[in-house]
Amino acid sequence: MRAIKYEFLQLAEHYKPGKSTTNGWFISEKLDGTRCFWDGGLSRGMKTEDVPWANITDPKTGKKKAKIKPRATGLWSRYGNPIIAPDAFLNLLPCCPLDGELWAGRGNFQLCRSICGGDTPDPRFMDKIVYAVYSAPPPSAVFMTREISNANMVRGIDYLAIERWIGERVAEKELDDYCYLPPGVVFSDEVRFLAEKLDVLSSKCYLHPQIKLPDTDDCTQHIEDFLQRVLDKGGEGVVIRNPLESWIPRRHHGILKYKPFDDAESVLTGFTSGRETEKGSRLLGMIGALITDFNGKRLELAGLTDVERGFQTTEMSAYAKDHPDEDMPATFQGRCFKVGQKITFKYRELSDDGVPKEARYWRRRDEE
Repeated sequence: MRAIKYEFLQLAEHYKPGKSTTNGWFISEKLDGTRCFWDGGLSRGMKTEDVPWANITDPKTGKKKAKIKPRATGLWSRYGNPIIAPDAFLNLLPCCPLDGELWAGRGNFQLCRSICGGDTPDPRFMDKIVYAVYSAPPPSAVFMTREISNANMVRGIDYLAIERWIGERVAEKELDDYCYLPPGVVFSDEVRFLAEKLDVLSSKCYLHPQIKLPDTDDCTQHIEDFLQRVLDKGGEGVVIRNPLESWIPRRHHGILKYKPFDDAESVLTGFTSGRETEKGSRLLGMIGALITDFNGKRLELAGLTDVERGFQTTEMSAYAKDHPDEDMPATFQGRCFKVGQKITFKYRELSDDGVPKEARYWRRRDEE
């Protein structure tokens, strides 16, 4: 029996048309932003390393990270790292745990990451970022006792110790209005709770619209229609949630994501140079494709913009021009890419031997 792999936050499984039963569930647009947990303000202003769930250990070495954002804000990424935001934004958030997405609008993932991923508050935060909330998980669920161990986070969580810590922080900060749902609540309870908590707050923090699907045989068609409306607006997909499932910090089938293309991550290992095509010599001296490692297999990714195709130096560009359609030396870097980065790509499906079909570069996936 496979051991349960716990995460810091709840993650979705894939929706399978014709196989997944979702009658009477909730559906919403899948937002392309930065996943964000708000602890209700408990850790705001604390040294990051003093917060009992902070991600301070390097998963590769098992030692303390060389770089840790020094102060917590109460906002946390899906890997337990502080998200830096200005006080004006934090002051709008209620004194209760929230789970959602910091979002800069459709098609603006990289803008959102650049604003939310910095070490100091970005002045664009108040103008560009909203907090779309879709869950209000109880502390007993978020901080359930478990071991988190993945490529981005290694941390033991002790709920009894955190429960005591929460009580101390509430008293110390005099958070008389700090509140949360009890253990065992289901998603429909969270929606009702959020509708009450967020209805008078600024539009910067709101309940992400949840639409109830019919409990009838045409539910599948409703999902397809909703997905198409999202895609027509430039969105990337939908999320479907079971109203009777409780929030749990792992990937599970009570929450499903559905997109026309799947996406996956690979590690950048190098570059090919551009070549002359029937459209001309525009790509000569530029990056032709990214060479990545996907589960031990070489995978080349095209789909770059002209800006993204630039090499780091003019000397590299000159060499690439003289060596078209070749693998570049291991020392080469791009203006926008560095060897070792995680790269997210989209693909249609996997072949029988596990190779992504129609794979194309989507975006850099920096650690969150």
